[in-house]
Amino acid sequence: MRSRGKMELDDIDKAILRLLQEDGRMSYSEISRRIKVPESTVRVRVNKLIDNGVIRKFAALINPFKAGYSVLAVIVVDTEPSKIRYVIEELAKLPEVDVLGIATGAHDIFMQVTARNLEELETFILEKLNKIEGIKSTETSILTSVKKWGYARVF
Repeated sequence: MRSRGKMELDDIDKAILRLLQEDGRMSYSEISRRIKVPESTVRVRVNKLIDNGVIRKFAALINPFKAGYSVLAVIVVDTEPSKIRYVIEELAKLPEVDVLGIATGAHDIFMQVTARNLEELETFILEKLNKIEGIKSTETSILTSVKKWGYARVF
């Protein structure tokens, strides 16, 4: 069961996380060797980080441009105020949506969408996005290139 509270990370936890962010396939024995703690400590710490939701999952970080996708778009969405939770729940169901969040500022929702081509993006917008009740307007920006691929660095 995952904890909903914030976990206090010490230097060992941070060192383990840094190494796993460099290489998520790194073995516990290699992590142990690099940070000079017993392998059993690494195993217990990683399990605790997973149980507390600090490590969400282990996954391959894929470059969509090398995997057959040519369009990476950032779409901002404005909703009817009473429908924002409904809209975000519906958007979360769509497989094209990679990153999704409620935002402050000029727009209600920000999301990142990956599509194989412009036609697929257009279909997503016209046949999926525009059919969600409560969306007032959207604005789409297409990234022409990506200069940095990242992930959450929290320390």
